[in-house]
Amino acid sequence: MADEGLFGLEDLSNKLNNSVGTGDTEAMTKAVGGELQGWLQNYIFPLMIGLVIFATVLAVFYGGFLYFTAYGDENKATMAKKSITYGFIGLFIALVAFTITSYVRQNLDTKQAEEKLYQGYTAPITQEGTYTTGEDLF
Repeated sequence: MADEGLFGLEDLSNKLNNSVGTGDTEAMTKAVGGELQGWLQNYIFPLMIGLVIFATVLAVFYGGFLYFTAYGDENKATMAKKSITYGFIGLFIALVAFTITSYVRQNLDTKQAEEKLYQGYTAPITQEGTYTTGEDLF
């Protein structure tokens, strides 16, 4: 890694300052957005997934501890089962949310790449000098 600071904030700050130095507002907006997206993807998303997994493990261990120390008490056993169940439900919801955001982000990146690819495209011209449609080519 290029930066040894906390969550790469120093590196992000340097990149944002370099992006802002340009005079073109549209290019600057895209550069800043790209830098922030990369920072979120590289530092924050893995941290959040780690925190969710840690919280799930804590909930399961807490539920297991309650279950083993219930000694026949139905209220403690029920509370323990709920703790374990809610821990896994929370993990499932967090992973689904992460999957959806990753899918949307990937599709946005693909759409932007397609727009760049077809940005300078012009339709082919026939011998008569008119534009053709796809059916005319075959």
